[in-house]
Amino acid sequence: MTTAHDPSTASASLWRHRDFRRYLTGQSASVAGSSISTVALSVLAVNGLDATTSQVSAIAFLGQLPPALLALTAGAFADRYAKRTLMITGDLVSAAALATVPVAAATGTLTLGHLMAVATVQGAAGVVHDAAAISLLPSLVDRSLIQRGNSRVGALFAVSATGGSSLGAALTALLGPARALLGDVASYLFSAWCTARIQTRESVPPPAARRRLRTEISEGWRYVHGDHRLAVLTWVNATTSLALAILNTLWALYLLVPA
Repeated sequence: MTTAHDPSTASASLWRHRDFRRYLTGQSASVAGSSISTVALSVLAVNGLDATTSQVSAIAFLGQLPPALLALTAGAFADRYAKRTLMITGDLVSAAALATVPVAAATGTLTLGHLMAVATVQGAAGVVHDAAAISLLPSLVDRSLIQRGNSRVGALFAVSATGGSSLGAALTALLGPARALLGDVASYLFSAWCTARIQTRESVPPPAARRRLRTEISEGWRYVHGDHRLAVLTWVNATTSLALAILNTLWALYLLVPA
């Protein structure tokens, strides 16, 4: 039986790797869905709940806070437990949290505190999912194809994010911002389904071989900051995420609030 790491597959096209296609399809759908939420949540907060500048900023901040606090912990969990299980769990938690928004809007009980709670839960579930997804990719394709695989992932994610934003605007105009979020709920469920269909076996360390979680987190921190290239990439990504969070907050206010 041929596996993802057999030499005979090294020169094969990435698109012939069934599990890679499932992985890429699910993750792209999730990225597109998240872009829908970015549009719809902003419209819902500003136009539906009359959010102020500080309140919109709080929603954006709470969405970014879990990744900042839990990234190393999520990475340690991805090394300890089955990555597909973590990815599916993250998708289902995000879908369940987001689905409460249109339900609350339909019953007239939606508040800004509700949106802040959903943003926090999504951020926490998302960082666990993303850490596991990054760790899973090398087990799906031959080592010689990882660089090409990452380039395909990056390119398709960019297209998905752009397409998701346009779709989010269209759904918001047609259905309203609360019901438009159901598009993101569907994307999470589809992502979980695609991940569940991946058949490549994972190597999960037995419980007896696991060290203390605090030890693994500390080692990860020292490793990142001990390598100049990784340290630079970390700070670049952090700065970019901060700038995007500021941009998302500002455009929602200046485009949606009447002068």
